[in-house]
Amino acid sequence: MRRIELDPRPDWERTIKQSGLIYSHSVRDDGTAVEYWNDGAAYVFTLPEVEELEKQTEELHRMSLEAATYMASGALGHLGLSPKAFELAQWSLEQDEPDVYARFDLAYAGDGSPAKMLEYNGDTPTGLIEASVTQWFWLQDRIKSGALPADTDQWNGLHEALVERWRTLLHRSLNEGEGGRLFVAHSDADTYGEDWDTVAYMRDVAGEAGWEHTGIEMKEIGWHHGARQFVGVPEPWGSSRSIAALPGDTPGTQYPVIRNLFKLYPWEDLVSGEDRVVGDQEFGALLIAGRGLFGRWYEPAWKMFLSNKLLLVALWRLFPGHPNLLPAYADGPNGMTDFVVKPVFGREGDGIQVHRRDGSVTSNGQEYRREGTGRERVWQQYHELPDFPGSQGSNHPVLGSWVINQEAFGVGIRESDGPITDYFCRFAPNIIEN
Repeated sequence: MRRIELDPRPDWERTIKQSGLIYSHSVRDDGTAVEYWNDGAAYVFTLPEVEELEKQTEELHRMSLEAATYMASGALGHLGLSPKAFELAQWSLEQDEPDVYARFDLAYAGDGSPAKMLEYNGDTPTGLIEASVTQWFWLQDRIKSGALPADTDQWNGLHEALVERWRTLLHRSLNEGEGGRLFVAHSDADTYGEDWDTVAYMRDVAGEAGWEHTGIEMKEIGWHHGARQFVGVPEPWGSSRSIAALPGDTPGTQYPVIRNLFKLYPWEDLVSGEDRVVGDQEFGALLIAGRGLFGRWYEPAWKMFLSNKLLLVALWRLFPGHPNLLPAYADGPNGMTDFVVKPVFGREGDGIQVHRRDGSVTSNGQEYRREGTGRERVWQQYHELPDFPGSQGSNHPVLGSWVINQEAFGVGIRESDGPITDYFCRFAPNIIEN
């Protein structure tokens, strides 16, 4: 893998927004502007390199499923969850509830050495629309302008794979008598628009697969006391093809019963005991008490195993010395002098501390908002991200390798100035050279 630089496309800011990437521009706490989309750089793979990285990604996914079973045994305690939330994740894994997608974060030097797994977000991965859509349109523009040869390809089959996955799930839902309506939920707590954008794209691919889809905010999900079901917002009677609807409070209205839900919302928050539905019922308690009665939730509850940083410890215990893994422990550095301390529920680099042998400690200054019940931490061996210097200085890339229905289908590359990939990293597209 190598990094190249190109002149940014004319009017690229408008172009990326047209592709759906509406949250590229942000501002740091000190007032300086930051652009997330890097239109003037790209990472170049060879086809054999992509095939090898896909193989490594799928091997890591298979190992992670094995590790999830190990975690469900209780070998690592309750993973920072309450006992009842842990039981829900156990039950979901036993039921083999279907899932949609996930994203590995990999360190990769591009010199033929194995990629190293940094973490796995199996519950709420974002960065999807730029990996699936925006960088694809970038490639088409570059080919059209003559900047890249016409036969240039890209490591990106995400859109087609997502449509196919949702088509399979639709047929399954119809066969199970759960109908063809999918609710797609996000939280309005995201002020950047990334969550909204991700679920909007998920609605697009689900609709292309044949689902009737309805957007909803997490706080709008209601609880019907009589039917003991989760419901959407009231709507005119007969306005939906949902197989299940309940009379609304107002004549001529109905509550659509939610039988299929894609939620971009962490399971550890859902089962934290803090979230409420209409009527002040506790969200997680309802889910736990009524498990198996509420249709399909995507991602399923067993993804609590794959999004928990203790997965790194489980993998190292089961596959010590594996070339794609870094040593990881749950009880301290165990002799490591360069290591990273991670909170079990952390995302986007929040709460991560990099400890070096000279005694220095680096963090991004952000603390993750939720601790595990026992303040659990993971100590993972520090792995220096490679530097692909450019005209503006250092670029430390992390490969976001996507898994859909057990297979690797594409990559999104985020590069940062320093060793921690945080909210102010840059997304650079990729190409496969002929």
